Amino acid sequence: MRPKIIGMALWVATFAWAQNPPQSQDQKGPDQKDSSQQEQSQQDQDQTYAGPSILSRDKSLIGERGGKLIDFRYYGDITGVYDSGLTPLVVNPQGNVPSYGAYGVEVGFGVIGSKTWVHDKLSVEYRGAYRDYTNHTFFNGTDQFLNLAYSHVLSRHITLDLKETAGTTSLANGGFAYLPLTNTDLFAVPTSQLFDLRTKFLQSRVDLVWQKTARLSFGFGGEGFIVRQGSLALAGLDGYSARANVAYRITRRQTLSGSYAYTHFDFQREFGFAKMQSIGLGYSIGVSRRWDFSLQGGGIRVDTSGLQQVPIDPAIAIIVGQNYAIVTFARVLYAPMADARLIRRFDRSAITLSYSMGVTPGNGVYLTSRQNVGSASYSYTGYRRLAASMYASYGTMTAVGQTLGQLSDFLAGAGGTYKLGRAIHVEMRYDFRHYTTQNSFYMKDSSRVTVGLAFSPGSTPLAIF
Repeated sequence: MRPKIIGMALWVATFAWAQNPPQSQDQKGPDQKDSSQQEQSQQDQDQTYAGPSILSRDKSLIGERGGKLIDFRYYGDITGVYDSGLTPLVVNPQGNVPSYGAYGVEVGFGVIGSKTWVHDKLSVEYRGAYRDYTNHTFFNGTDQFLNLAYSHVLSRHITLDLKETAGTTSLANGGFAYLPLTNTDLFAVPTSQLFDLRTKFLQSRVDLVWQKTARLSFGFGGEGFIVRQGSLALAGLDGYSARANVAYRITRRQTLSGSYAYTHFDFQREFGFAKMQSIGLGYSIGVSRRWDFSLQGGGIRVDTSGLQQVPIDPAIAIIVGQNYAIVTFARVLYAPMADARLIRRFDRSAITLSYSMGVTPGNGVYLTSRQNVGSASYSYTGYRRLAASMYASYGTMTAVGQTLGQLSDFLAGAGGTYKLGRAIHVEMRYDFRHYTTQNSFYMKDSSRVTVGLAFSPGSTPLAIF
């Protein structure tokens, strides 16, 4: 535990130094520098700030780093990688689920950024990587993630928003594990995976916003999503959702909102489905250009059915030769729903605190489940050479219909790049995960470390984390 604490302390010290980097002789004088920085900061904020966000419409931060949107940036990287706690979906001769440590090389490519025109806005975040382990080739594979958002003003009062999310991954720890925490409206992205095996996902979303007056607006939308697991022992997912919301801007910086959504989960290779209806009320406020706070609360009605295993009376068990029977169940549950997000923006960095309480389609073992997740993240994009980020989160998941215990999940990590030359950056990242299940004897720790070089032309630091 001591090396982990020391490592995290070093990251914090690095971030603190980055907020006040030392001056060099080729920099401008103090007065001229402060003036230009303030002017640039004001321009960045004027271009990106559009009032407080409305959680019932979009809870993601695509193409944003350091508290602001960034221009398109392409990169390629090659890193050495070490993963501990890799877990296949198998049982060894001793009756235990094994885990392994593997090391090798990873090659990646990606693009991140946003672009705004008069009537359009495009944001994209793509990450692709191929791993080649030296000692455990079973875990070799490719990870892909795409999050694409496009907004177009159809007329003076109507805006069309499109979002596409797709990917494939075989790792339960790392950057892909944290993505659902920063994009809590993504049902398809794998959450709290128990095994390191191939998972494919796709989610398509469309929304139409009608700005009836300068203060009053209505939103209508829907989405479809699928998840395919790499093992027949895990349940896949087909689903869809439809929603409507209304927002009223009390002042330039304060907005009230109300929302309704209907969501359907249908689990592949498992008898079971879930129908959910949710109602929420929200409040958003931009305390200033540097502080945003959004809150949403409400309730969810969950109607779920499926299969469960129940014990058979001993006398009957002797006759039929079985101790358990599989029976169907149908349950109706009322659960609270809550979302909160606080963002503090600095000139080149941002701190985000978020909390979510709701219902998730689970991870292939846990199906429809109640979920609580709290997270904190920090991102920094320096003026000259350094870009870095760090995060921590803790969540629990409890199955609604299944007789499974609670799954708890803790994630933490930090990563950064440092510019060496015109297009070459040193890149490093560390991720840690700890989770427990109902089996008190099965607690898993896993770590992921990557160190290498990234190649990306540009005058600013490479903010890929």
